Parts: sequence; C-alpha cells; structure tokens
Amino acid sequence: MKPQDLQRTAYTVECFLNALRLEDGLDRTEVEEALVHWLSDDARQKDDHLIYQDGTVSCYSQNRVTQSFALPQARQKQTLWCNAAKLSAIDGTAFSSNAKLVMLGTGGLLLAMPGLVPAQNPKDRQRSSNNNNNNNNNNNNNNNG
Repeated sequence: MKPQDLQRTAYTVECFLNALRLEDGLDRTEVEEALVHWLSDDARQKDDHLIYQDGTVSCYSQNRVTQSFALPQARQKQTLWCNAAKLSAIDGTAFSSNAKLVMLGTGGLLLAMPGLVPAQNPKDRQRSSNNNNNNNNNNNNNNNG
C-alpha cells in the first residue's frame, strides 16, 4: 500500500472511532491500530468494510465477519459503516434484518472529522476571551501607572 493510501486509511479509521465517541486511551489505540492494519492489508478485497452496531465493530470481508471488537465504551447509537476511505451512517434495521447496506450519509458524522470542528467549546472560548481582556487591562494599568 502506498504511504498516502495508508495515511488516508488511518485518518478514516480515526474519524470512524471519533464518530463512536470513543475516548483516547490505550484501548482505543489498540483497536485503531488493528483496524488500520486490517483495512490496509494488501490481501483485502475492494469491498471489505467495518460495521459498528450495538457496541461492536465487525470487520467484513466477502460479506462475512472475520474479526470483531467489543467496544462497550462507545457512545454511538447509530449503525456506522466504514471502508478504507469513507464512513457513513447506515440503516441499522435493514442491516440487521437482511445485511442490506442502506447508506444514510455522513450528516451528523462530520463532527468526527478532526480539524472540521473548533477544538474549544464555547465556555473555553469565553474563558480565553476573559483572560485576554484581563491581560489587556493589566497591561494598560501597568503602562498608565
């Protein structure tokens, strides 16, 4: 696999795990590494993919589960699909009943994409703004006194 393809795969898996609302830590890192290796394996079929449903990520090759990872700490309620380049929410009922992949899109999943959402929440920005104002006031007072 070319380095840029591996980088894209790693980024996509990171976004997938972010969409699951998994906290950073050793457990996540181990799963992330295993999923990237699985998706980037040269023996992988073009349509191989990951499915997250009900606290489990399953690796699908030729419509069969080859590996699974229990992720009880995941806080995502939707069923998600991911290959080496894309991720999407899918219809969990259609998938459960007849393994049909009905893509729902990435609408709410864009929040999982690093760099697309500001790193600070509004309270942090307000606090930062107040600190800047205090620093400016202190500097003004020091210059006037």
